[in-house]
Amino acid sequence: MIRDKHKDQAYFEKRLNRLQKRLKEDVEMTDEIAEKYLLLHYQDLVLDNEELVKLSYSIGGSKEEIFPYYQGVFSNLKLIASEGVPFDLAVNIFALGVLYSERKEEFLDDLKAIYEQIDHTDGLIEYYMVYLFHDKIVPFHSILEYQNMIEDTYESVAKAQGFWYYSHSDEPWYGTHKYDNRGYDGYWSFDTAATCKIKGIFDERLKELEYFPYDLLVHRK
Repeated sequence: MIRDKHKDQAYFEKRLNRLQKRLKEDVEMTDEIAEKYLLLHYQDLVLDNEELVKLSYSIGGSKEEIFPYYQGVFSNLKLIASEGVPFDLAVNIFALGVLYSERKEEFLDDLKAIYEQIDHTDGLIEYYMVYLFHDKIVPFHSILEYQNMIEDTYESVAKAQGFWYYSHSDEPWYGTHKYDNRGYDGYWSFDTAATCKIKGIFDERLKELEYFPYDLLVHRK
């Protein structure tokens, strides 16, 4: 069942099919890419898979169906992370790691490789890394102020979530739901859900919060 509230099934099916086809073509041409274009090629592969993570969740994909696209993000990003990783992508890739922590043995080495290459970090990323690598929970402070609002209660999450979308007004995906041709994939706060998982907040009311990927938190189909 479709999870997104802004576009219909037909929109997402059309975009999903188009992106799946593009990803397949991009993967198949990897061995033919000249070395000087490899950076751009891997950036395309990261973007393709990142968009498919969001699209698949928007259209109702299961956690298992989405995982290969998450794998596609980190397996390609680790090859080019030294060239720079956008902050939003960095947060999302480690947040998704938390949400898939039951499978972390499949990707911890890749996340470590990415972490060691990025030239910026944040208390939130450190929070996720310590949880994933050391099974510990430590205090954190993030430049994402809504994250600092989250305590151990549903009410604090609900308040923080109210600021999530507007806190990303400088991201290229912001406002794309208003158009049919701007590459809208769905808005999902993977980081808020990851923080809830670490803090042990699984309140059923979370599924009613806008942009909250509840089915990744509780592993529902």
